[in-house]
Order: sequence, then structure tokens, then C-alpha cells
Amino acid sequence: MKSEKWLHSVTDTLVGQRIVALLSFFIFHFSFFTTHAQPVGKFLTDSIEIGRPFRYSLTYRHAPNVDVLFPDTARQFAPYLVRAVDVYATQTTGSGPTAISRDSAVYTLLSFETDSLQTLQVPIRLIGSTDCTDVYAPVDTVFLHSKLTTGPVAQTLAANTTLVPLRQQFNYPVLVFVIAGLSALALLAYGLLGRIVARQWRLYRLNRRHIRFIKTYNRLSRNLTADTASDIANDAIVLWKKYLERLDKQPYMSLTTPEIAERINDERVTNALREADRMIYGGVFTEHSQSALRVLSDIATVAYRRRRAVLQHRRTQPQTEPA
Repeated sequence: MKSEKWLHSVTDTLVGQRIVALLSFFIFHFSFFTTHAQPVGKFLTDSIEIGRPFRYSLTYRHAPNVDVLFPDTARQFAPYLVRAVDVYATQTTGSGPTAISRDSAVYTLLSFETDSLQTLQVPIRLIGSTDCTDVYAPVDTVFLHSKLTTGPVAQTLAANTTLVPLRQQFNYPVLVFVIAGLSALALLAYGLLGRIVARQWRLYRLNRRHIRFIKTYNRLSRNLTADTASDIANDAIVLWKKYLERLDKQPYMSLTTPEIAERINDERVTNALREADRMIYGGVFTEHSQSALRVLSDIATVAYRRRRAVLQHRRTQPQTEPA
């Protein structure tokens, strides 16, 4: 009788212990998965240097059926720069309801901050069926190891300073820009005013040649006397023919007196040339000799005015005249 009571007592005790263990197990796991376990993030070194790489480890344990996203390296590690990421394969321990998965990654970071204490806290994103939840790792701190020596800053200013002369450097980009601008303006001006300028330049040259001709021809006419009639008349006629040849584009130098008279078709020219021939070939000087040269001068002036009118009213660009 006593043995049966003892056996029932032992059995009840074992069953109670198992029930308590199962309840404790389910309460623990329910609390773990409903409150979302916190990720573990920590620096793998106690101190860092500016511009030198250091490592940061991030680990998260979760249920196998939960999808997780690790932090974005472009935004969520600021002010640090992420140089490299080592991602490790998911490790799952246990089976069934007791299974737990472990994801981890190690980040290689760079810092250019000058604060002596630097911190970092990054989130893990849990992907749910209806929304997403961010779970942050605890804040971890790392110390900056600076090689800069700190000392008292000098408060006194230098009394005398020696100026260092700097070599002047020519600004070639500005020169190229100016040349290009001037070239563009020149091309634009030529496109708009090129024909007008060219016509005015030809008129100017035509006027200068006529002034030189009149000046030289009048000097020869004034020096015409009975003693110099042959030479002066010959020089004057040669000068007159060359000038008319340039104006009218006719070969007056190779034409005879009747041929010239026929082309000009002016009785005054015929009489003046005959008077000039008598002076050149016969040395005859009369009271009509001076007037004959004046007639030829008037004919040259008429030809000049005719040529000038052609240039002034020409629409298209004329052919280049000889200088």
C-alpha cells in the first residue's frame, strides 16, 4: 500500500515538472518571436584612425520563416563610408518550432570624422505580410586615435614677413576665348558688311589712282613747250592710254590713233590724238597743243566717273582689280 502511494507521488512530480518545462519553453519562444530580438552590432576594434579601414559586425537571430533585410550601405552607415561587405550564409539550428536562424555580416568602414568618440547604430528590417518593422542594434562606441599633437596655439603675430614673389602666369584659356570671340565677331561683320566694305575699298583705290593720274598728267601739261613738245606729249599719251586701259579694260596701249578714236567714238578725241601725233612725230607745237591734252584729260575723268558709277551700283561682289 505504501509502495503504490510512493509510486503515484513520484509520477505526479515528474508530470508536473514536464508541464512546467513545456510552459516555460513556449513562454520563452513566444516572447522571443513577438518582441523581435534585438540585433547585435559592435565594432571589432576599440580605436580607429582617420582614413584607415576598420570592421563592424552585425548579427541577427530570428525564426526561419522571417525574411530580414540588412541595412543599406549607402545611407544607414553615415557618416562612415562602407568600403567592403562580407556576408555570411544563414545558419539554422534546431528543428521545428525550436529552430532559430542566424544571419551575420561584417562591414569594412572608413571614417573621416574628427570626434574623439564615434558611435554607430544600424537597423535590421523585418519583412511582414502587411508591413515592415525596423529593429535597431544597440549603439556601439569606438575611440578615435589621432596622431595630431595638441599644444598651445601661439597667440603672437609675426612682426615682419617676407613676401615671396610669385611668377606671373599667362591666362591662356582667356586668350583663346578672346581670340575665338574676336574671330566670331569678324566673321559676323564680314557676313553682314563684307560686300559694302569691299566696294568702299575699291572706290577708295579708284579715287586714289585718279588723283595720282590727274596730278601727274597736269604736271606734264604745264611743262609742255615748243622745245619739249615731242617728249612731253609722248609721256602724256602713254600715261593717258595706261590709265584708260585700267579703267575700261581695253588694250589702248596696242591700238593706233584711228582705232582708239573708233572705240571711244568722240570727235574731240580724234582731233586731240591727231594733234598729239603731230607733236610726238613732227615736233610741231601750236596753240591747240595745250587744249588737246586738256581734252584727253577730260575724257579720262569721264571714264573714271563711269567706272565709279558701275562700282557703286554693283549688287554682286566685283572681280578683284589689280592694285
